[in-house]
Amino acid sequence: MKGQKNHSKDGIKTVEIYKIDGVGVNLERFHPVSEKEKSDLRKHLGFSEKDFIITVVAELNKNKNQIKLVCAVPELSKLIPNLKILLIGKETLPTVRNFVEKEHLESTVKFLGYRRDIDKLTMISNIAFSASLREGLPVNIIEAMACGLPVVASDNRGHRSLVKDKETGFIFNPASEKEMIDAIILLYKNPSLCSEMGRRNVVEAQKYSVDIAVSKMSEIYGDCISSENEGGVQK
Repeated sequence: MKGQKNHSKDGIKTVEIYKIDGVGVNLERFHPVSEKEKSDLRKHLGFSEKDFIITVVAELNKNKNQIKLVCAVPELSKLIPNLKILLIGKETLPTVRNFVEKEHLESTVKFLGYRRDIDKLTMISNIAFSASLREGLPVNIIEAMACGLPVVASDNRGHRSLVKDKETGFIFNPASEKEMIDAIILLYKNPSLCSEMGRRNVVEAQKYSVDIAVSKMSEIYGDCISSENEGGVQK
């Protein structure tokens, strides 16, 4: 997230640019939970301990590209029989639901719509996923990182700014279904890799805390106000 301040010196206007790491994430709400807490939450939300849950938090539209993952469900299900895909967000494009109904994937792909318990749904998940064609700095990915999830995400500027490929998750070529499937299968087969990437993400997410964002914005506004006062005309 960027902001700017205009200066005028000797008749020449200059611009000072400020940068902060996003709008901030509530780390008191989004955080890792113990295995027992996760198990209890899954039971409460209607999922099994054996389910392998991939969560996609985004409005269902063309740019968010959820169809990329959903089209791979028949192939993924061959190796992950307990697969569950949670699509969380308002539906504005019928393509995904039409495909799910046509292929009879309702037992695997869950359309959860708008939810107020995204934190809990994220906490019970194994992987956070995004196949977006374009992204800025996706808050949903930061929230998943804060909960200790590895991330599988398409290669774009916003995802690259958050995900360290093969360290905190996997960045895949959006044109390659194989890269995407291979990353998911690798994490499914290696729980220890999931845990290690998740631990790294919890650390990475700390710099995106809403407290840090508010503090930095306060400093920026204070600096701007101070500069305006110093530049004022005294009569």
